[in-house]
Amino acid sequence: MTSSPENSFRDTIFYCLEQQINELELLKSMYPNPEDIVLTDNKVLQDIQDFLDNKTDYIPNHLDFVINLLINELKLEICVNLPSLYPKEEPDIYVRCNQLNRQQEKSLNTDLSEHMKSNYQADVCLYTVISWLQENICIDTTNTVHDDMSQVDEGATVEEYKFVRYWILSHHIYNKRKREEIVKKAKDLKLTGFCLPGKPGIICIEGMDSDCNEWWKDIKSMSWKKIGIRKTEVFEPSEQKNQQKFFKFEELHFQNASRLNKHADMSGFSKYLDEHGLIQAFNELFGLSNELRI
Repeated sequence: MTSSPENSFRDTIFYCLEQQINELELLKSMYPNPEDIVLTDNKVLQDIQDFLDNKTDYIPNHLDFVINLLINELKLEICVNLPSLYPKEEPDIYVRCNQLNRQQEKSLNTDLSEHMKSNYQADVCLYTVISWLQENICIDTTNTVHDDMSQVDEGATVEEYKFVRYWILSHHIYNKRKREEIVKKAKDLKLTGFCLPGKPGIICIEGMDSDCNEWWKDIKSMSWKKIGIRKTEVFEPSEQKNQQKFFKFEELHFQNASRLNKHADMSGFSKYLDEHGLIQAFNELFGLSNELRI
């Protein structure tokens, strides 16, 4: 008897989650101190085990954790989010280090992302990532960290003083640390809008053009499978009062009814945009004729 597509998908998830648990156990044996590997939600491990033991049909949340390592006297936080289909899909990895300035951290994550894209072979790879960091991180932390505000851009144009709204589409947004950075950087720059995590991941950011550009440069430098600006709206500063649709930046959550579906609830999302007078943007956001601007 031919298995149903749902059963076939479940078998694939089962295999992938087994690989994830085995890899995590291997890492814990290599880094045995409790503070070396910190789970974002310990309950997820039990949920995965219940799924593997056929105690539930509900696909567990993603395994999300931080590996804390000291490499070349640098204290690294390797933030890991494993999609349900990892290792068949690439993991979501972002490295943070308080000893690096923003440009150094950005460069490190860009290099790691390029390495992952060039070498990923649909196999467990977290130890390979750690090895790559051990071999390649050699950043001079004695360089002076400059305050961004002290660097005046002589080429600033009037365009930087426009009020803008960016609509950003990502293949997915799951990683807890990335989501925290998205919200934190927006609030630091006093930008408004929202981030809708899931698959796809959707971000709307609005504010002065120079501030939105600064936020976008930082966010796009993280390792992403695919992310880009789908739509840009530009307004005169005098129009801000009428055109600004949000008054804070927040992360949105709309519960999807399907147990097997990790995708964002587009019905709830479209209703939310309609309430903010932005339903036309929803239609354009998923228009097949639009191209991503990377």
